[in-house]
Amino acid sequence: MNRNFKYYFFVGLFSIIPMAATIWLINWILNIFVGPGQSIINNILPNFNWITPIKPYVTWLIGFILTILFVLLSGYIISSVFGRYLFSKLESIILKIPIVNTLYQTIKGITESISSTNKQAFSKVVLIEYPKEGIWTIALVTGDSKNKEGTKFYHLYLPTTPNPTSGFMLYIPVDNVIETDMTSEEAIKIIISGGSMSPDTNEINQIK
Repeated sequence: MNRNFKYYFFVGLFSIIPMAATIWLINWILNIFVGPGQSIINNILPNFNWITPIKPYVTWLIGFILTILFVLLSGYIISSVFGRYLFSKLESIILKIPIVNTLYQTIKGITESISSTNKQAFSKVVLIEYPKEGIWTIALVTGDSKNKEGTKFYHLYLPTTPNPTSGFMLYIPVDNVIETDMTSEEAIKIIISGGSMSPDTNEINQIK
């Protein structure tokens, strides 16, 4: 009986966690975007008795629509010559503020790497020997460069398990990696699952 209780408990727990985490993340993102508009509408909307029960839903919906319109309007303005000029002036002010400028540049760099049409974030998945020779791990290629001698290096993001949002940034010679046919989505699934979702075969034996 005790064994069955543990079995069903953990099956239920690990089945619910991914769904619950997804719902929580979506709710958190929506609250960030909808919150400002919802607060404004909540103060403007009259407090009639008939509207009180549905007021939270009405303010949320209107706040969401206002947020979408605000983002679209911002994109339209910033795309214009005058808008780009104003945005560059605002950006120059932010870059002069200590600590804030570092945070801003970091976030901007991440968003530009994801949205850039010239570069694709996590364009390749490779295998590297890390943390020591003979031990292999998955890494994501975020870019490349060459040193003064002309040796090509990959810029790698090495995610941690089971939380791929934290990790390490590495430079490694291209000749020291095994390139795979794996997509970044497949790699992230393997990392999050701690290897339980890995395919039955790997490409480690291809190294010379």
